Amino acid sequence: MIDSVRQDVRYAIRTFRRSPGFAALAILTIAIGVGANAAIFSVVNAVLLRPLPYPRAAELVLLSQNIRQTKQRLADATPANFLDWRARNHAFGGLAAFESTSPTLTGSDHPERVEGAMVNANFFDLLEVRPAVGRAFVAADEQPGAPRVAILSDGLWRRLFGGRPDVIGQTARLDDEPTTIVGVMPPGIDYPGKTALWITPHWRVPDDPLLGPAQDPSTERRHGYIRVVGRLKPGVSMEQAQADMDGVALALEHDFPNDLQNVGVDLESLRSELVADVRPTVGLLFAAVGLLLLIATANVSGLLIARATARRQEIALRFALGATRSRILTQLLTESVLLAGGGGAGGVLLAMWLIRPLVELSPASLTVAGDVRIDATVLLFALSVSLVAALLFGLAPARQLMRVNVHDDLKQSARAGAGARQRRTRAILVAAEIALALVLLIAAGLTVRSFIRLQQVSTGFDVDNVVTVTLNPPAPRYPTAQQRADFYEQTIEALRAIPGVRLAGATSRLPLSGGNSARGLTIPGIPPGVPTGADYRTASPDYFRAMGIPLLRGRGFTDGDREDRPLVAVLSASLAQQFWRNQDPIGAHFSIGDRNITIVGVVGDVHHASLDAAVRPTVYVPYRQDVFPFMTFVMRTTAAPPILASAVREAIWRVDKEQALGNLTTLDEQLSRSLSRRRFAVTLLTVFGAIAVALAALGLYGVLAFIVAQRRREIGVRMALGATRQDVIGDVMGHGLRLAAIGVAIGLGLALIGTRLLEAMLFGTSRTDAVTFVASSVLIVAVTAVASALPALRASRVDPIVALRDE
Repeated sequence: MIDSVRQDVRYAIRTFRRSPGFAALAILTIAIGVGANAAIFSVVNAVLLRPLPYPRAAELVLLSQNIRQTKQRLADATPANFLDWRARNHAFGGLAAFESTSPTLTGSDHPERVEGAMVNANFFDLLEVRPAVGRAFVAADEQPGAPRVAILSDGLWRRLFGGRPDVIGQTARLDDEPTTIVGVMPPGIDYPGKTALWITPHWRVPDDPLLGPAQDPSTERRHGYIRVVGRLKPGVSMEQAQADMDGVALALEHDFPNDLQNVGVDLESLRSELVADVRPTVGLLFAAVGLLLLIATANVSGLLIARATARRQEIALRFALGATRSRILTQLLTESVLLAGGGGAGGVLLAMWLIRPLVELSPASLTVAGDVRIDATVLLFALSVSLVAALLFGLAPARQLMRVNVHDDLKQSARAGAGARQRRTRAILVAAEIALALVLLIAAGLTVRSFIRLQQVSTGFDVDNVVTVTLNPPAPRYPTAQQRADFYEQTIEALRAIPGVRLAGATSRLPLSGGNSARGLTIPGIPPGVPTGADYRTASPDYFRAMGIPLLRGRGFTDGDREDRPLVAVLSASLAQQFWRNQDPIGAHFSIGDRNITIVGVVGDVHHASLDAAVRPTVYVPYRQDVFPFMTFVMRTTAAPPILASAVREAIWRVDKEQALGNLTTLDEQLSRSLSRRRFAVTLLTVFGAIAVALAALGLYGVLAFIVAQRRREIGVRMALGATRQDVIGDVMGHGLRLAAIGVAIGLGLALIGTRLLEAMLFGTSRTDAVTFVASSVLIVAVTAVASALPALRASRVDPIVALRDE
């Protein structure tokens, strides 16, 4: 058997040497299909398949508050609800709370903001991970008055501390508070998000007792700000845990009817939460490259079937010399496996080259579950895909050659035309290629049109020449609201004094930044039970002008709107329209909690979450009348924004040399980041669509070129009998265009079904958009016409005398 395999391989290599162009084309085609699949699968593997770096990660569940009837997520948890969830549930072996933060690390040349998280002492015990160096948190670390301690990520430890083990026990200053480093986590542990440092919480969550009316009747119950992760007890399913937490929620609603009416608990696996945003995009791209592989496979299969016509005499001769059908079949499949192996190896190399630009193009959330790389799983996938492709494109031509008639085929010329079955199979494959290419082309066209429509949406503000920077002044240095407000005011003045800055303002939540705050409003005349919630922002006097948000009515904020003055607010147009539709809202009143507020102005709506999300009603209050612990400053400039980056740093450090700067960028870059996921999908689908069309055209060209070569004598005879060059061109091109028409008809039907997968990603564009369907069809017909024209022109140049003499 080994000798037979060795002989088959040697013979296949000699065969490919006699037709190097065919072999190179087949290997390149398979390499493109396998390479694209391996590259996208590396993303699928990192995001969806690779295990999380926690033991029994399937047991980890995130808990949040929701509206029980609609299952709509309401908020993260409050410390009070977290305590009750932890004490009353029977489904979880443990619960831990955490909150993302960005502490300022000082002590080096410049202060630095690091991505951090405040976590309970049992956080790492619940995840079942241990520090690589030092210790984890213990219960004493989160008790009131306990010294602040921190655990570093492996990356931060190596970057700032050189990977030295003696870092344990050292004191760092976080938010101007001395913090002892007690541990370093292993590589790959960075939850939540890309956390570089974990600290014990500012909220003090004791083990006991439960918070309730007797202990703390004013405890916030509805508006949460901490996240909760739990580990299911062994043998407990998600359904059982959900039923258990539903019972807990009903009990809490009974105890706190004013705060927790219709408030339930939502459970989601940690893996699902990590990949929820990117799963649809990754799934769509994986489906697209699957179609691309099918097109490549059909392409090679068509080439092999066309080539099989020229090999009928060879195979008939081998049968005549005593070869068995199984022996011939083994030889033919060996050739297919070698082609697939060469294509697979080339595909892996192509995927390795594609990984870097793929990651650079991808949104940051795409790699949240792991690094995208070519590992053993991806290599095994590429091998499997290559073998499946070998079977798919090798079986059809092998079956054709198994049907040779030894007597008839030995008498036929090597240039004899293909039989009706072969012609029909080739036609089916070419039409299938065109149909699948059209599906990909339509998908790309729909996403491109959708992306263009999305970019045309008015943001509600002017993104040109605006620099933004976020500051989070350390609480120990600025312990009171008055001190933080004074710092914000001094910073605005320092930024306004920078040459090239026309306007400077600040807000608690910048549009498209990813964060949000909301409040419930009490509005006179609106009956209880009617939803009156709105997004909530604080802003400085020049914020609206610096952002280019138009003032529609009344006035904006002034320097006189301070903490010792009556509370005022500016509403967005949608909020004013919703509750003051037939009246002038200026001078009207509403309340947030026990604070009575007067409306002084109305401004235009802005898209805060994303351009494809509906504008939300928003209320703005003066930043000195409700001082947030963080602010984002915006500067409208006359100079190019990048030039001002160093000047902005110097201006802020003149106010506070220990202040770390977060996310110093431009508003235009912020907008671009908000579109990154859609841009990623649009770009790749467009590339895949273009490759698919090129492969389909190449397949059609290859088949027609081979047909012309096989029919050379027939064409010579026809031209000798009076056929013109135009007749020959029309005949060959007509054959190609008929195949294109069949493929387009099938492709349109498939696209009408397949584009349902795209619906969630489209904006302002129907999945059956006629312009896209027609334009894509016209484009693919035009490309196939060009592909048909080249063999047709070659056929028209056949010299009848030479063609007849060659026979």
